Amino acid sequence: MIIKVIAGIIYKKDKILIGRRSPIESLAGMWEFPGGKHEKGETHKECLKRELMEELEIDAEIGDLLTNYKYPYLENIYDLWFYNVEKYTGDFKLNVHDKLKWIKPKDYVLYNLLPGDTPIFDMLIKNNF
Repeated sequence: MIIKVIAGIIYKKDKILIGRRSPIESLAGMWEFPGGKHEKGETHKECLKRELMEELEIDAEIGDLLTNYKYPYLENIYDLWFYNVEKYTGDFKLNVHDKLKWIKPKDYVLYNLLPGDTPIFDMLIKNNF
């Protein structure tokens, strides 16, 4: 099965936001970029804006596409799309995560990240983020 996921890269100076999936979520305890499954009839940016409101209760302005690729994991193929989040308003709420963390890209190896998200960090490091 192919699952399309749209995720946001949220920056704060030289750090990027990741969230840890709460115990009631699938793949609990793994870290990820905020975002979620694309629903039929919505654009990628609409999807990400909706997901960020649902997950974090922030109103986000979605910027340009950073990259996209397909990543096989378990029995599925994830069609992953990563967008820059230009700015947002609101205070973060933990609706699907039990922790949020601002990390420097080079420190991603210290976290149990969803494997499909690790190539983004490698790309950012390569581009001297």
